[in-house]
Amino acid sequence: MNLSNLSLELELAVCAIAAQAYAHTRYKLIVKISEDFITIEFQGYFTEQFNPKNRPDPNPNSNLYRNTRVDFSLNYFKDELILGGWWRGAILSLYYSQNQHFWLNEDGDEIARPYPDGDKFESIAAKIYPLLKQHFN
Repeated sequence: MNLSNLSLELELAVCAIAAQAYAHTRYKLIVKISEDFITIEFQGYFTEQFNPKNRPDPNPNSNLYRNTRVDFSLNYFKDELILGGWWRGAILSLYYSQNQHFWLNEDGDEIARPYPDGDKFESIAAKIYPLLKQHFN
């Protein structure tokens, strides 16, 4: 990989893709890039609009606005993307590559696409994968 951090354009694009899947959510990204591996933690925040005078906290990244139900992580390594997160009390992961994708539970067993978020994760992966492949290969 040839970058030490995400470009602003790529970061904004990745955030917008995730926000399209989860309405009324914006994301803060925590990015870690090593020589050949990238990890992005997506931290969800509610997007409700408040009158600035009535806003409980002026910091939009305050824990008051956190929506941890839509947090997830992304790992990208050698043309493989993994999206993972908690879903109804279990850790589920979507493995995505150019030729295939499949779901695993926390025990490593292959499972069917989880409802209702499985299609959202697959859509996120399909849109983010080509961006990461272009920037990191």
